[in-house]
Amino acid sequence: MSAGRLAVVLAVLALTGCGALTDGRRPATVEVPPPGAEAPRPTPPAAPTLAADQLTRLADEVSDLRNAVSQLVAGARQRGDQISDLQRRVGELEVQGRTRPAGVPSGFAPPPPGEGPVQAPSLTTKTAEELYQVGMAKFQAKDFDAAVLLFYELIVTYPSHALRESAQFLVAEIFYAQKDYRGALAEFQALVRDVPRGRKVPDALVKIGLTQRELGERDTAQRTWERVLRDYPTSVAARQARVLLRR
Repeated sequence: MSAGRLAVVLAVLALTGCGALTDGRRPATVEVPPPGAEAPRPTPPAAPTLAADQLTRLADEVSDLRNAVSQLVAGARQRGDQISDLQRRVGELEVQGRTRPAGVPSGFAPPPPGEGPVQAPSLTTKTAEELYQVGMAKFQAKDFDAAVLLFYELIVTYPSHALRESAQFLVAEIFYAQKDYRGALAEFQALVRDVPRGRKVPDALVKIGLTQRELGERDTAQRTWERVLRDYPTSVAARQARVLLRR
């Protein structure tokens, strides 16, 4: 090839095939793994953020709290309905007691003078023993609302009966166990007032002190337990009162 043609060829190559090198950049290359080499693994996607997991747990907790609040509201409404029913029943019994003509039930003779008041006329077809027995069955079965109704019926209908004291004590115990301390206090105090010589009076006084303490009346509770020591020094209730006074 002549020198003139060689110069032309070199000029053409410089303007075409080698032009990519004139801008200072290297041509793109693809790396090919050598034969037998393992291909590169793809990068795994990023894990979910922790914030999303926290939001999910919070949503679950909020849902659980809402369910718990709903159950509490439903229970409070049911308790309110039960209390209203108890109040209505007691009111009916009191009205019957005021309006029923006084007299002695058939089959009973009035006691001799000086042996106590005449038994109040029955306001129910059940005897005091039957009311107490059924009430105790409900109490042992933990049907406390039904037990309270039956015991109240006994208290109102047979105020002078020997079982009245136990019935009223159990009513007060039910209220105390349900943390209705004011209701329990009223029932224990009624027992001490209406059956002052009853065998459960010392125990009722100990319970009165406990309810007073629960209501924040610690000084009053102390005086109540001191009364137990003074009036019933040899009773089991007195031993309990001594322990409570040390606390």
